[in-house]
Amino acid sequence: MKKVSKAVMIILMLIYAIFNVKYIIEANFKIECFGASMILQNITNHSLSKINLIAFLIFVGGLIVTYLILIAKESKEEDKKETSKLFIFIAIVSVLAGIILPNNSSDVYYYIASGRADSIYGYDMYDVNFLEIQDKLKEDEVVSNSPAWNQKFIYGIVFSAICKFVGSIPVENTLVLLYAFKILNIIAHIINCYLIYKITKNNKMVLIYGLNPLIIFEGIINCHNDIYMVTFVLLALYLKKKNKIDLAVISIVLATLIKYIPVVLLPYIIWDKNNIKKMILYVVEFLALFFGINLLFLGDVSKILSVLDQTAKYANSLYLVLILLRTRLNVGKIALAGKALFCLIYFIKVVLKIKKETNVRTYIELLLWFFLLVITNFRCWYFILLFGLLPDMKSKDAYLTIATTIIVEFANYVIYYLGEGYIYGWIYFAMCVIPIVIYLLAEKAVEVYKEKKQITT
Repeated sequence: MKKVSKAVMIILMLIYAIFNVKYIIEANFKIECFGASMILQNITNHSLSKINLIAFLIFVGGLIVTYLILIAKESKEEDKKETSKLFIFIAIVSVLAGIILPNNSSDVYYYIASGRADSIYGYDMYDVNFLEIQDKLKEDEVVSNSPAWNQKFIYGIVFSAICKFVGSIPVENTLVLLYAFKILNIIAHIINCYLIYKITKNNKMVLIYGLNPLIIFEGIINCHNDIYMVTFVLLALYLKKKNKIDLAVISIVLATLIKYIPVVLLPYIIWDKNNIKKMILYVVEFLALFFGINLLFLGDVSKILSVLDQTAKYANSLYLVLILLRTRLNVGKIALAGKALFCLIYFIKVVLKIKKETNVRTYIELLLWFFLLVITNFRCWYFILLFGLLPDMKSKDAYLTIATTIIVEFANYVIYYLGEGYIYGWIYFAMCVIPIVIYLLAEKAVEVYKEKKQITT
């Protein structure tokens, strides 16, 4: 069954990769934003084909089923020969995924165009609205092919450096730069697999991350930057295991200089219930590095606060649901109350328990609360960050992560390919949240049942 599942996964990826190569050749190697999918040739064409829809859902469903079978069949024990085979298989799947063009996300085109505008044309991506840049660089194929984002750069300086590096490559072909970016994401992906193995010596943990559909689709096919955050969080965990907390804090700083979400995980890295003063010093180290690096490279701390622009968008989230219900409620104030509620939850779960032992489940739950209450632009790829904690997860935590990532990714593609478009509305949010809540309730019910059974026996 294991060999068959691997063969099926490779065949599915190969078919989709060939489909994309055919599309690229037919397009004379000049691709448009959103590229190719089994249904949509571009964002404006929403004429659905039932055959193509079924084919794509079989593709997604087939990957999920084979992934789950491989997890069930994979051994936890360390075996160097099997580990080598696993890494080779993950590398093959990753390369095939890298060939596939982004099919329902345009973010990577914006990454490339922003880096190009800065590195080649000298526009400071943190100073100038990208729409203004795009209007001035109409003749540049790469910049004009990007989605027209009416905002300044919303990511941290670590990721801006990656964007500038790719954007500085002296070619005027979007496809070449796209694949350059994909190569970097694949490298980050393999590094993540390696770090998980170094920490756990557990092949199953490597497989859980390495072949996860959310990682394959959003980390490699759609090329989101969350995969780099996972790299730095995993590195922080590795350094923590080596008792190099100072360096682990630096790694969390670097993760936060991509997006701000990893700061939620800082206490888990520095936790020492017997030495609170030392924890405070690590917090000071984090703040000094975070603001110091921004001042050094940007000259203005306010620029990094531009990442908060993401919380001004209402897409797919609880707050979009309230807008679509056409309530008279002030959604902006409710979103602010949601952030305050998260801070309260964080205070209760972290600060009030500072003299007790911590556990990874607390931070998994905190990330889920963060995605629900703080993020107004609710996207499946944010859940990639959960894998940063994978090496420390118990079985039930890993299963929750597997279930959650499959739910949000499957919902992402089902809703998109049913034609609801970019702002998915309340259906996508419901398709994500309701199954996750049901899973958590079922998990709790099983635990209660097991406890009762132990008492009676």
